[in-house]
Amino acid sequence: MNKDKLKKLLYDMESENKDIEESLKLLDSYSENELLKKEITNSLKYKYLSMFILYEDFITMLLKEYNLYKIGITVDSAIKILNEKNVLSEELSNYLNSARLLRNRIGDRYKQPKVETLISFLNENVEIRNSLYLFIKSFS
Repeated sequence: MNKDKLKKLLYDMESENKDIEESLKLLDSYSENELLKKEITNSLKYKYLSMFILYEDFITMLLKEYNLYKIGITVDSAIKILNEKNVLSEELSNYLNSARLLRNRIGDRYKQPKVETLISFLNENVEIRNSLYLFIKSFS
């Protein structure tokens, strides 16, 4: 695995995760101010989408590392393949799949989830996000 890419990915993940945590705290602090809440909500969605792009980059790196990469493979298929080959645990696969579905909904202009859905997802999955980070770090 390309160590330089992995190092940059880990750095970017740390930064995005800190930014997400800051946004969650700000949302809590400014929940009464509708204008700030709207701005922070939009920022949180963008940060989440950025984090998922990093997940996608790592999934691609894993596929290449295990000679499973195919041009045009979907994230859903990639997660399934990596799970079937015991590269990803069931827990990480389930998390990444749930994160993917939420990412798709956020990216859809007309079917965007309520910000509370995103907040709940982020708060409920702190531990698994940390596990994923440690898993990625284990390749460095």
